[in-house]
Amino acid sequence: MRAYREAVKRLAEAKGFVPERRPLLEEAFDFLTSSPQPFLVLNAPTGYGKTLLSFALALRSLTDASQFDRVIHVLPMRSIIEDIQRTADEAFGFSRTKMMGSSGEFMHLFPLNVTTADTFTWDLMKLNTKKRHRVKAGREFGYDYLTQASILTSLVIFDEAHFLLEDESMATAFDAVVNFLTSQGVLIVVMTATLSEGHRKFFRRYAGKYGYDFKVLSPNEEDPFVKRELEKDISIEFEKGDPLMFIEPGKRNALIVNTVDRAVELYDMAVSDPSIGFERDRILLIHGRMTPSHKKSIIGRLQRLGKEDFLLIGTQAVEAGVDFSADVMVTDRAPINSLLQRFGRLARHASDRTGKAVVITDAPSGPYPLGKVEKTLGLITERSIHPRVPSTYEEIVTAVHGSSPSSINRLINKGLKGKLLGLMSDPSKRAIHVLGEVERLVASGIPIMRDFLVPLSVGGETVLISPKKLLELYSAGPVEIKGVKFEIKTLKDAYRVAKAVALDENVEIVFMGNYDPERGIA
Repeated sequence: MRAYREAVKRLAEAKGFVPERRPLLEEAFDFLTSSPQPFLVLNAPTGYGKTLLSFALALRSLTDASQFDRVIHVLPMRSIIEDIQRTADEAFGFSRTKMMGSSGEFMHLFPLNVTTADTFTWDLMKLNTKKRHRVKAGREFGYDYLTQASILTSLVIFDEAHFLLEDESMATAFDAVVNFLTSQGVLIVVMTATLSEGHRKFFRRYAGKYGYDFKVLSPNEEDPFVKRELEKDISIEFEKGDPLMFIEPGKRNALIVNTVDRAVELYDMAVSDPSIGFERDRILLIHGRMTPSHKKSIIGRLQRLGKEDFLLIGTQAVEAGVDFSADVMVTDRAPINSLLQRFGRLARHASDRTGKAVVITDAPSGPYPLGKVEKTLGLITERSIHPRVPSTYEEIVTAVHGSSPSSINRLINKGLKGKLLGLMSDPSKRAIHVLGEVERLVASGIPIMRDFLVPLSVGGETVLISPKKLLELYSAGPVEIKGVKFEIKTLKDAYRVAKAVALDENVEIVFMGNYDPERGIA
């Protein structure tokens, strides 16, 4: 436990807090460092401090590499990576990020490597995205086997794994990844705040097939964190109508909605109405169609406000990767996992004593499946849940997301999974072969990792937009598309552009309008 205690000490010194004991993380660390072949599922709520486990295990690898040479921490989205990397730099100074568009590292060789699920999957398939152009030109293999080998000698942590299991465009690739890693005996940790019984059985199946020591850990009511959270007065209310009606001036408010258009509309209403009760510089907007530097500046403003009153209006981009605490959380209806992520920003800090969540029950449900949204509302209105105590909501998560692996299996494209597994496991398939197969799949209209997105260049930065948004912007005039020889008149044409980008053709999409410093690409 020496490495664990040292990690706690360094983290407390860097962040300036008095550490609170986390028996669950201590048990997890002990299990992972004593079992010959552990597979751990850590089911703990948002705010629990699960990332401490990554830091502690990376520290241990520096002095004892008998089980694993390093730690690779895999996240579903870039926004969360930035916060973990910043903390790792402050407290430890031995980590690197690896993701598309980043020049931090090539082969996951540092004690702690933080990466996205997309980049990790490409690397496991022996296609190092940083070397794609040179691989395609036939100039090198791009560290293909070396990159894969660095993964196979690591302990791999999948954080916020529910995002990967419940996203139709990610589930197939994630299934293939877990299948291959377990077949190779790689040590695995899965972290999630919302574990359904179906998810548990999905992981147990692979662990059992390849002889792992499988364990699921979740905090009980004797856990110091749970005890502290149970002392807080956190309520959940259900209302209809304009969400701005339920914010409370003088407090820290977060209003989280399901779409960018709805967030921008509510922001415009809030800043134009003096009776809303907030000065304009205390009304903030965050969504996924902002440049990275813009989002960073908004998060900086939010953190400087601290315990002062504010109104943050945002989308799912706020669910993870934006560290703040709210007194009042007003949210559109959504599936249970998304609601719990949003509630996780409510009374987040140890010194916070009260919090109120308001769910708008007649809000638009899209882009979420209506069935899951309605089932969630029906269940959470019938019983009392606490967003930081898993035992109070686990049954709801299972009811909404399924009690058997079939709830996940129906999202899996078996043909695609077979191809991905073959590319990972076949020693005759080098980077150039993998790239060729990936290009054939993309050309046929099959997205490998996520739905087709378009990188929009905005003042030297990149904003990812959907083909639908590309068509809208192009039709309105502020976007120039370079490198395509066809007219962009329909959504099908916009998807052709997205596929051309995915195939690494010489296509550039540039935003020619005036970027809105408040609203981003609205």
